[in-house]
Order: sequence, then C-alpha cells, then structure tokens
Amino acid sequence: MKTGASGYLLLIGTLLLALTLTADAAPRAKTRFDRIRDCERLAAVQFRRHDPAFKRFVIDRAGIAVDRFADMVGHTFISTIYNGKATYDSVRGPRPTRFICLHGGVGKNAVFIYTLPDQLLAN
Repeated sequence: MKTGASGYLLLIGTLLLALTLTADAAPRAKTRFDRIRDCERLAAVQFRRHDPAFKRFVIDRAGIAVDRFADMVGHTFISTIYNGKATYDSVRGPRPTRFICLHGGVGKNAVFIYTLPDQLLAN
C-alpha cells in the first residue's frame, strides 16, 4: 500500500477534527443529587476520621428539604442547605439519623455536615 504525504495529512486532519469535536462537548451540569452525593462523601471522610467503626452514610433522597441560602458563613460561600433523613451504618448496625449539609454550589463541594438523632430529644 502506497502512503504519501497526502495520506498522512488526511490522517492528521481527521485526528485533529476528532479532538476538536470531543473538546467542544460541554461537561455535564451538576444536579441536586450530585451535590447530595458530595454531602455523603464529606460525611464518609469526617465520620471515618472520628469513628473507626463507621461503614457508610446514606442519605434518603426522597425526603430532602432544600434551602437556597446563597450567603457567606464566615469566609465561605454557602449556596444551599440540605437537610433530611439518612442512615449511619457502623459495625454496631445501621442507625437512622437526621443530617444538615452546607454546600458551596456550582463548582464547589459540600463544606459542612452534621448529624442529629432521628428520635425526638426529651427535655
């Protein structure tokens, strides 16, 4: 098979076109569920650091309350506050809990997560 300079130029042109088309593809926009997954990741890192018995933290996506906050907390911008029910799983077994997660918004990650007992506290 005879391959000349025109064959190489055609190959290079085709490769450049393919690279250009894939570079123009926009990245997928983050959804609310991606941000909730960020909250789960932050929880996993934080709880693993403080509780060696920790296994996983799973947020119940069906009952999440979303508060569009869009303000500064100290030096950190918080766009959204998520709260709802979750399951804290450890070697002692799964335990229902409530959570609050502060999220930084587009291009940011969850910055704070806190859990509370699921049952009402007696005074």
